[in-house]
Order: sequence, then structure tokens, then C-alpha cells
Amino acid sequence: MSSSLFITAVLAVAALAAPFSSGNCDIQHAQLGLPANQTALAQPSGAPSFVLLGVGVQNYTCSTNGTYLSAGAVAQLFDISCHVKSPMFDNIQDVAFARLQATSRKDDCDGDIIGMPLPRMGDHYFVTPPSGTGISPVWDFRAFGRFKGNSAATVLAAKVANLPAPDGAENVDWLQLKSISGDLATQIYRTDTRGGQPPASCTPGSALVSIKYTSKYWLFGSTV
Repeated sequence: MSSSLFITAVLAVAALAAPFSSGNCDIQHAQLGLPANQTALAQPSGAPSFVLLGVGVQNYTCSTNGTYLSAGAVAQLFDISCHVKSPMFDNIQDVAFARLQATSRKDDCDGDIIGMPLPRMGDHYFVTPPSGTGISPVWDFRAFGRFKGNSAATVLAAKVANLPAPDGAENVDWLQLKSISGDLATQIYRTDTRGGQPPASCTPGSALVSIKYTSKYWLFGSTV
């Protein structure tokens, strides 16, 4: 059986067996799988608070020397906590990336991005940090589900470390981040990335480019 047929079969079984109710699944024993021999990213402390699928774009501007510079990202966040023990979990970002690649829009997706409903948890985007310099990533649950209207359900973070994606140079780095403000998490990890890397060069003055990507986001230390 080909890998694509295997993934399709796994999804079909999971659709019949797994409930998709946000917040009702035990992830206390879920393990963040970092490559065994790497030393760039430290193991997180404690159990995860949320396990999410990020689906969106990495944005880049062209520098004066003809290389792309990061201009942040925009992504929708879906709850995959109910699937951490299922056979589909390891490949969920691959299924989402394949479906995202097949869509015409770069800035939106719907809740069946893996072929079945997933609860929308929030959004991922970048803002100017309190220092007033550069941009910083935000994970924001304030507009969705049980956190709707909860002003504490957000976190603004700063990068601690990065690791080149072990699955190929076309994928954006894995990241470890720490909270600057907000109660949604104290630690954040981006893993299992697919896509998101820009072309190697550009023409100075050219327009911003948006490159599709998916990833898992692991949030630890939430107090909301």
C-alpha cells in the first residue's frame, strides 16, 4: 500500500472512531518528539496544555541584497489534542499540507483541512512587541470556542532556539519559544513543519511573498 493510500485509510478509520470535541481529551502523557541527537531545543517542562495544527503562510520581503527576510506568519490553529494517541497523529501535518497545496487561496482554510472536522482554536500572527522593535509571534484563542472573550487566552512569545527541519530543507525550522506576555502558555514549540521556505533569491523591490506551510504547535504552562 502506498503512503498516501495508508494515510487515507487511517483517516477514514479515525473519522469513525475519534470524537472531535475541543478540550475533552487527555494529553497529560503526550510526548513532544524531538530528534534524538539534537541539542538545540531543550525538552519542555511538564505536560502540554494544548496540541495544535497550524495551517497558513510564512511571509517574506525581499532585502536589498536579493535574499528573502521573514515578515512573520499568519495561520489558523486547530485542536488536535484528541489525536495524540491515534495512528494519524504522526502524519496529520502531511495530510493538511497536501490539502492546503491543492487550494487556490494562501490565507485561509476550513475546519476539514485533514478531510474531517477539527475544532478551530484560534489564530497565529505577528505584532510589534512592547520594545517597539521588530515583530513577535502571537497565539490567540480569544475569538473561538470556550475561550471566546477571555482576554487572558493569548500569548506573545520570543524565540529561544531553532533547529533546521530534520525532514528537509524545504520546511521551516523547528522552534522553541518562551512567553513574553499572556497566560495561554509559558513555552511554545513548533515541530513537524511542512513547507514555508522562500525561494533562494529575489529581485530587490519585489512584492512580499506568502509561502504555504503547516506545523504542529505544542503549548505548555497555560493558566487559562
